[in-house]
Amino acid sequence: MRHLFARILIVVCLAVSFAGQAEQWQRYKNAEGNFAVLMPGTPKDSPNGDQSAQISHTIQALSGSIGYTVVYVANKADQPVNEATFKIYRDSFLKGLPNCSLLTENPASPAMRGYIGRWYRMNCQVQDKKMTFVGNLYWGKRYAYAVLTMFQAAPSDPATAAKFANSFTALDAGN
Repeated sequence: MRHLFARILIVVCLAVSFAGQAEQWQRYKNAEGNFAVLMPGTPKDSPNGDQSAQISHTIQALSGSIGYTVVYVANKADQPVNEATFKIYRDSFLKGLPNCSLLTENPASPAMRGYIGRWYRMNCQVQDKKMTFVGNLYWGKRYAYAVLTMFQAAPSDPATAAKFANSFTALDAGN
């Protein structure tokens, strides 16, 4: 799982470096990933690694130099939803971001019924650029999500980071 997140980080950061013009925000619904979210334009969907044990995809849209990413993992069996399993997921995800330092951990905003979640702010070094990642990690019975906005380091978050994060919803909150 650690290598999966490292590859995602590299792809995301390279894509942010070459981002195009801003597009219209639209609701994106992913039935396989059990979520909906507002995205600037039509996102790209990339499968992550071997899909036999679990399904994992990275959904990404770019607007200018800002990247909006949802990484989802769909587990085939129910997982316990408690602080211990969330911590394992969180630690695994953060280990996959070796050039990042965690600055802030707060309750997820927004919280999602049936999920344990936290909001994070991280400073990351990507090639020669300082980047900031902000967003939520969620852990549920069948699904895990990383909902992140990535942008060049700045004193404040772009307003669209909250728009993106606040629009994220699970289609079936019981999973």
